[in-house]
Amino acid sequence: MVSPIIGGDICKQRLASRLILADPRELTHAEIKGLWRIFVAIGSVWENATDDSAGLKSSWLEFIKEKTIRRPSFIGEYVNALEVVDELEHIYGDEAFSKLFLDNGISLDKYGAPAQLDTRLAHAKYFVIDEFIRVQIVAGGFKNFISPNRPVIQPQYVVNYNGFIAGSRYNRIKPVRPYKETDL
Repeated sequence: MVSPIIGGDICKQRLASRLILADPRELTHAEIKGLWRIFVAIGSVWENATDDSAGLKSSWLEFIKEKTIRRPSFIGEYVNALEVVDELEHIYGDEAFSKLFLDNGISLDKYGAPAQLDTRLAHAKYFVIDEFIRVQIVAGGFKNFISPNRPVIQPQYVVNYNGFIAGSRYNRIKPVRPYKETDL
């Protein structure tokens, strides 16, 4: 059973299923700051990032720059996502990001993508949130998944991703520590 779609009038406003068209341009400082808050919230909700994702910021900044300075530009999608998040925070307060990421009411197809990209909320989730999640994982978020039974992120409980190869092949010192049950 799918819960009802979250949000208010902005989130539920109808849009065409294609990318919101916008001319390429650089993001403003306020837009970057707002989008970064969304990115940081991914690590907070998933509890897989340390230091508010600071170690991932340069990769993320490079990603959003490339998505906005040439056609097709994601400027329209980023501005939409900021407006959607503003409305969700106004309605749900501290629970806004958790609801957006985990319980948004958007019906999904068999591949996990929104079945219909016909609302501003679905656009924000598909074109921005899902892309940011991929960037977060690829840029290194996968390295910080938390060990079982730990409700909050604490660096001493971080467990390495199985199979992550870090550093140069010439390193003489292991770049990551092996996971052992006694580490908990």
